[in-house]
Amino acid sequence: MASIDPISTSIRMTLNLGMVDGKAAEKSVSISKLDNEVTAEKVDAVVTALEGLLEYPVIETKQYETGLLVE
Repeated sequence: MASIDPISTSIRMTLNLGMVDGKAAEKSVSISKLDNEVTAEKVDAVVTALEGLLEYPVIETKQYETGLLVE
């Protein structure tokens, strides 16, 4: 039976830079090499802590998990 072995976990925060030439401008900031067992609560705590240090507001956070399919 096949299974998936976790390899890495990262998050990507999207920042709102405001309007540029009449269009919404965004920038992303990634944090990689997170513990594969990271919970949503811990990710939220990290994003909340970093928001105060960032110049622009965080409008979205995505978590990415990479795994290896083994048979």
